[in-house]
Amino acid sequence: MHARNRCPPGPPGSMRRGVSEPQSSYSDDEPRRSRTTAIAAAACVLLALPFLVLGPYLLSAKARVELRCQPGGVCLLFHSSWLTRDEVASFAMKDVQGVKVDRTRAARRNRVPIFRPTLVTAHGEYPLFFQWVTEEEEATRVEAQLEQAFANPGGKTVEFVRDDRNASLRVGGAFSGVGVLLLVFAAWLGLRTRTHLRTERTSRAA
Repeated sequence: MHARNRCPPGPPGSMRRGVSEPQSSYSDDEPRRSRTTAIAAAACVLLALPFLVLGPYLLSAKARVELRCQPGGVCLLFHSSWLTRDEVASFAMKDVQGVKVDRTRAARRNRVPIFRPTLVTAHGEYPLFFQWVTEEEEATRVEAQLEQAFANPGGKTVEFVRDDRNASLRVGGAFSGVGVLLLVFAAWLGLRTRTHLRTERTSRAA
């Protein structure tokens, strides 16, 4: 008997189709990079919003107190922040009745005593410190200086400036900086999204 030459079996139909029908380089089932970067960009914008709101809010704290009194004239009291400056009061120098030190206790657990000098006028009382201080000597020193200046102006302008804006600058500046960085990162992700969209359109057209 002569052995018959048999050809090896061919590849399965699925393999033949795989060879004869090359797949496209892009599949709709694959996760799109453009979608991922777009979601990340939107998330960065949402994260930036609280920082961009709180940052300017803290920077707008009117923690600088300015008092200027012309001899025999008008006294002007200003409150300033890093963003704005407002006139709080205007009164004649003769209406100034003196300076006193307010005393209270902090709302914290240890309840330490805190102090703040206050200008007393015929039209009301005006705090001269934005923040209370824990050192009584600091407040009484301002009280003594202003009492002496009002008692003996000597034809000179009475001026007082207290600036407590550094704390708001540190915190508000940090919040604003984080918000701006998040927006910059969101913009970069937006550019990446556009690049991915172009690549995906090219892959579909191929």
